[in-house]
Amino acid sequence: MDRRTLLTLLAVGAAQALTSCSGEPATPRPSAAGGPRPIAAPVPAPGRTIGNPASVPHVGPTTQPAIPPIPPAQPGSPSVVFGAPAPTRRIAITIDDGYSPETVAGYVEFARRSAIPITFAPNGAYRAIWDRHADTLRPLIEAGQVQIANHTWTHLNLLGRPDDAIRADIDRNEEWIEQTFGITSRPWFRPPYGAHNAHVDALVGELGFTRILLWNGSFGDSTLISPEQLMELARRYLQPGTIMIGHANHQTILGLFDQIQQLIADRKLEPVTLDTMFQTSRAVG
Repeated sequence: MDRRTLLTLLAVGAAQALTSCSGEPATPRPSAAGGPRPIAAPVPAPGRTIGNPASVPHVGPTTQPAIPPIPPAQPGSPSVVFGAPAPTRRIAITIDDGYSPETVAGYVEFARRSAIPITFAPNGAYRAIWDRHADTLRPLIEAGQVQIANHTWTHLNLLGRPDDAIRADIDRNEEWIEQTFGITSRPWFRPPYGAHNAHVDALVGELGFTRILLWNGSFGDSTLISPEQLMELARRYLQPGTIMIGHANHQTILGLFDQIQQLIADRKLEPVTLDTMFQTSRAVG
């Protein structure tokens, strides 16, 4: 999919499940007790984007002998990532938020038993839910199977917020990730609601988050949907080169893991973390 096509697809996101959205982007997050939270379509920012270059060297999944020491931030000019470099059969499954204890537990167990690489982008506001799985996730992180990206502590829309508030929101989440999982989330940052602009990108780039993570496929589960709806979206978007977004917020996915795993196998897709897909490294940050 070229960039013009992808941007057109995003522009009609209100009518398609790809954007996983309903309602205003600025809708506040629910409390950690849970409740539906709409996700708005990604807001592309000007500047360089990554996805679908003519070619890219094919490398196998990265295996780390141990969690590397946490490096200092490496500020830089950020790049916006929509999809995988092509040609490839790789996909990246990325799971955000985490206000459903049962769903977070289900995803962690799915990662453990399936060995499928997953990138989690949790909000520290739900740390009481995520912290109980740290002992299970750390060995998977050490093995390079699980990656953690930064999605802010609060999930408030960054557009229009004061710079100091944006920095504090991201820094607080990074501090929690480092303390809990023993790893940095840099350089990967997913803006809440996919909402970002050149100013926000420059700000997060100064913090060492030089990859702005968007998506080109969705399970559509930022709000409660039926199993049939979720699997329809899985079949539509689990294709070579997809960065798939899902949410650990509703329990619909819990009965579908085996079907999704079989779909991936039938299509001969190669799930990888973002680090493997884009040759970034926790040791560099």
